Amino acid sequence: MTLQAQRPAKPFVRETEVDGVIVLSVDRALKGTGEISLKERIDELVAEGRLQILIDMRDVPYMDSAELGRLIRAHLAVRKAGGRVRLCNVPDRILTLLKITHLDTVLDLYSSEKEALAAFALADAR
Repeated sequence: MTLQAQRPAKPFVRETEVDGVIVLSVDRALKGTGEISLKERIDELVAEGRLQILIDMRDVPYMDSAELGRLIRAHLAVRKAGGRVRLCNVPDRILTLLKITHLDTVLDLYSSEKEALAAFALADAR
């Protein structure tokens, strides 16, 4: 019997930093492990005082009401700590849900990462 090295599972949340903004790129739906990974990482970032967070939703295929609630709770936790969560590359299906629920007026939504990062920079300049 030959043992094969197992590849580590693809992470649900990839993280980069651009000019002090933490960019979290979500790979899948926010249910289960994906949601836990995102929530845990946002909680860690808040505890570290990293309060400028951009969530790239490009690869999130759908979102139900429970997932939407979790995203709003994460948004509120960062806001309560004095920070800001912005979303970019929101798929049309999810954007429609945000509009129906009027959460597009609560969340900061941007069509691209570049646009969202510019908004962070503009806010810092004030």
